Amino acid sequence: MTSATVPARTGQATALAVDRAEIDRRHAAIRKVMAEDGIDVFLIYSSPLRNYDVHFAANYDLIGRGALVVLPLDGEPVLYVGEEWDLERARRVSPLGDVRYEPDLAALCGSLLKTKNSAMTALEWAGSTFAAEVKAAAGGAVRDASPTLERSATRKTPVEQALIREAAALADTSFLYAFDKLTEGMPEFELQAEMEYAMRKGGAVDNFGLFTSGKHNRAIGLVTDKPIENGDLLIFEITPARLSRNYSAQLCRTMSMGAARPAVVEKFNILTEALEAGLAIVKPGTLVCDLVSAQDEVISRYGFAEYCKPPYMRARGHGFGIGRTDLAPKNKRPLEAGMAMIVHPNQYFPDVGYLALGEMIIVTETGYERLCVLDRKVYQKV
Repeated sequence: MTSATVPARTGQATALAVDRAEIDRRHAAIRKVMAEDGIDVFLIYSSPLRNYDVHFAANYDLIGRGALVVLPLDGEPVLYVGEEWDLERARRVSPLGDVRYEPDLAALCGSLLKTKNSAMTALEWAGSTFAAEVKAAAGGAVRDASPTLERSATRKTPVEQALIREAAALADTSFLYAFDKLTEGMPEFELQAEMEYAMRKGGAVDNFGLFTSGKHNRAIGLVTDKPIENGDLLIFEITPARLSRNYSAQLCRTMSMGAARPAVVEKFNILTEALEAGLAIVKPGTLVCDLVSAQDEVISRYGFAEYCKPPYMRARGHGFGIGRTDLAPKNKRPLEAGMAMIVHPNQYFPDVGYLALGEMIIVTETGYERLCVLDRKVYQKV
C-alpha cells in the first residue's frame, strides 16, 4: 500500500450488532467473575473521566455527570443515567430493557452498597465530592470491584474483536493519508489534524495520538507547532477507537522527511526483527514477560541492552480500555485467546534517536491475528 483516501463513514451497521445478545454475553462473563469474587450486586459506574465501564456493560456513552449499571448475580440489569435530557437517547442506544433517569446517583449507589456482598467500580475516577457522598450514604467503606470488571473483559467477544479490527484499519488508513499529505515545512499539528480528519471521517469516536518530529527524538510526545524539516524523523503512536475507548487499536510507525540515513534503516531493521521474534511466540499460555524478553533479547544482541529498561523503555506493548494487559518485564500473566493488544518494540538508539514500530494483534487459539496491513519499514517522503 502506498497511498490512501479518506474512507466513508462506517459504524452504524456495527453499532447495531451490539444488541442484547452481545450485552448478555458480556454480562455472563462479568457474572462468572462476580461468583468467583463473592459479589451478589455489582455497581458498574462511569464518570466523565472514565466513561467506558458503562459502555461495556450497556452500550451507552454517557454525557454529563455520570451513569450506572446495576448488575445482580441473578436478575435483570438496570441502566441509570444522570441527565434526564439524555434519557431518550440512552434508551435508544442501549439494548437493556430497563433504563431510568436518576437525579441522585450518589444516594442510589450508597443505598445499594448497603446490600450484603455488593461492590462498585471506578469510584476513584469520580469527583471527591461524589465519592464522599457515596461512602456516607453507604455508611462506610466501599468495596472496589474494578479488578473484577477488568478480569471479565480480558477475552474480547467476536463483536468486540470486529470493532477493534475496524479501529486498526482506521489507524493504517490515517497513517497512509498523513504520509500522502506530508510536506516539508508543515507544522506538526497540521499533519496530526490530517490524521484526525481521516480517522473521524472513517467513523472513529476518539483518538489518543502521539507524534513527534526531529533529527534526534528522545521519545514520542504531544504535537507542537514545530515545522517538519528535511532530515526529520517522524514517530507516531496512532490510536483510533470505534464506539468507545474499549475498542481502540494502536499503530506505531516511523516516517522520514527526505531519504532516511542508512543508520536509521539499520536500527529500524533491528526493531522489525524484535517485533517478529516477539510475535513468533504469541499463543495462549505464553507468559507476558516472555513476550517482552523475546523482543529485548534481539535488541540486546545488537549491543543496546542498557536501553531496554527505564528511562528508555517501560513496556513492550499493552491493551486498551477494560481488560488491558501491560507487556511489562515483571508481568507473568499468561496470554489468553481473545486478548487484544499492541506489541511495540519502540526503542531509543543513541546514534539515531527514538524509533517507533508496533502493531495491534488478537491472540487466537493457535497463535495470533495480525490486524495491521502496512509494511514494516521506514516510510520515506522523498
